[in-house]
Amino acid sequence: MANGEMMRSLVLEEIGPPDNLKVEQRPVPTPGDNEVLIKVELAGLIYADAEARRGTYFSKTVLPWRPGREAAGTIAALGKSVRGLEVGQRVAALVISEACQAEYVLASTTMDAQNRAPAEILPLPDQATYGQALVHLVNFRLAHMALHAWSSAGPDSRVLIHGASGGMGSVLTQLAHAHGCEVIVTCRNPEEVAFCRSNGADHIIDIDEGDYVAAVMAVTGGRGVKVVFNGIGGHTINKDPAIIEPFGELHLYGYVAGKSDLHPFEINRCLSLKTFSASDFFPTPAFATATKALYDRLASKEALDVTYVFPLEEAAKAHRLLDEGRVIGKIALKP
Repeated sequence: MANGEMMRSLVLEEIGPPDNLKVEQRPVPTPGDNEVLIKVELAGLIYADAEARRGTYFSKTVLPWRPGREAAGTIAALGKSVRGLEVGQRVAALVISEACQAEYVLASTTMDAQNRAPAEILPLPDQATYGQALVHLVNFRLAHMALHAWSSAGPDSRVLIHGASGGMGSVLTQLAHAHGCEVIVTCRNPEEVAFCRSNGADHIIDIDEGDYVAAVMAVTGGRGVKVVFNGIGGHTINKDPAIIEPFGELHLYGYVAGKSDLHPFEINRCLSLKTFSASDFFPTPAFATATKALYDRLASKEALDVTYVFPLEEAAKAHRLLDEGRVIGKIALKP
């Protein structure tokens, strides 16, 4: 890149509401020996971004904070020690050091100064769009490992997926349907219901229309479900045991409705409570299996694409959708 070239980048200088996010001009970074410079076509926006902006994420938000862990675009420059990648190559990248919500982002191929994992840079199949890459880069593999490596759900199992119109829930719905499960989902409002129906759900429960526990028990003839996948949290974690069959499982992986205390001694049946950490799966064969499945999905006609694309300057508007829980599918920002 030419010396002194500038780029637009999203920045947060004060914890707080979406309007605190600003677009700044800063120099295009130059890759070091083990770094890749990516020209970002689309950057992913995830719920953790909203948490970090509010200062409620599990790790402290260090200011100034430049958000974004997911990028899809083309390689603009390579460090002299990088092998196996080419300038001009289409890639998707998971950049733990963040700053993807910009025109360019650096992705390191080695541990950084804080001893954080290097970026994961995946070449894209020709037919995959940048939006499809962002939908599946993280969520698909998390969902694949949660379903196939961590849960006991098999073909013909009944499963419930909360928040099935969101990024993780939508992919879980597809995978469970393909696995042969009877898929029950919760969502709210007619738009989400229509989306979930088109995405393979067998039974759709609109939580705005009544008690989802009663609805699940009615759908299942009083038998309940074998597995619940819960990325919602809030009051649902203490209601879910009532819909899980004996020796079933409650999987907790998110809390978009808030964090609530679990009351295990009010559960009058045998069930397993399972939490999820992707880092525990990284060194296992399950991660390689999920990555292969990711490439198979991106090469297929089944791959979901992003639902919303906002210009970088409208990041606050996108964050408000996250704060209000009105997201269907995946949000992307376009620098």
